[in-house]
Amino acid sequence: MGPDVPSTLALIRRTWQQLHTEELIALPPAETVREAVEALGQHLLRTQFMLVTQLPELQVHFCSPGVETLLGCPPAEFSFEWLYARMHPDDGPLVAEATALSARFADHCRHELQGHVFSIDYRLRHQDGHWVRVLRQNFPVRLDEDGKLVLVGSIYTDITHHKVTTDIRFHFSHPGFAAWVRTAAPPEADTLSPREQAVLGLVLRGYTSQQIAEQLYVSSHTISTHRRNIGRKLGNRDLSHLLSHLDT
Repeated sequence: MGPDVPSTLALIRRTWQQLHTEELIALPPAETVREAVEALGQHLLRTQFMLVTQLPELQVHFCSPGVETLLGCPPAEFSFEWLYARMHPDDGPLVAEATALSARFADHCRHELQGHVFSIDYRLRHQDGHWVRVLRQNFPVRLDEDGKLVLVGSIYTDITHHKVTTDIRFHFSHPGFAAWVRTAAPPEADTLSPREQAVLGLVLRGYTSQQIAEQLYVSSHTISTHRRNIGRKLGNRDLSHLLSHLDT
C-alpha cells in the first residue's frame, strides 16, 4: 500500500502552522520570493557545478562557473586530465571501474537511457589542498539515431558535510542495472581456485556471504576469507568488489 499523501501533507502543513503565528502564514510578497530564489541560486553556485561532455572524445562543451568555487579551477582551465589528477588515490580505481561499467550498461540499453541517472560519490582535492567529497550525477543529453550516448550532462555537488564515511557508493536509476551487473561476465578468473570461482559466481548472482555459506555448506567466516582472497587476486577489476559499492 502506498503512502497516504493527503494525510502526510496535512500533517506537514499543520506542523508549520503550529510553528508560525497566523499573521505570518499569509503568502510573502513576490519580491521576497524572488530574493529567496536568488539566494538559493547563489547557494547552488557555491555547492555545485555542471559539465556537458561530448562522447567518446570526452570533450568538454560546457563547464559552469561553480567549478571555481567548488574546486578552485577557473572554468576555462577545466579538463578531465585536471579533474582526474585531483581525485583521491584511494578512490580513482573504483571510480574508473564503476564509470566504465555504467558506460557498458548505457551501450547495452541504448534507447532506454532517457530519464535515468548514474550517480557516484568520491573525493576531489581543491586547488588549495583540502578534500571535497562530491556526488557526481550523469544524465543523457543527446543520443544518436542508433541510441548511442553522444552528449552527457554531469552535475557535481559538494556533499562533504553530508557524508562522513570514506566509502564510495554508486547507483544507476535504470531498474535493470543491478541485475545486468550481476549477470555480466566477470573479468579473467583463471587465477582463482575452483572454490573461489564458485564463490565469485554466487556473489555476482546477488547472494550474501551467509547465503553462500549455506549453499556451499561452510562457515560465513570461510566465505569472508574466500572473498578477501578473490579481491586480492583480482584487485579493483573484480566485479564482486564493485558490487559491494553498488546501491540497489
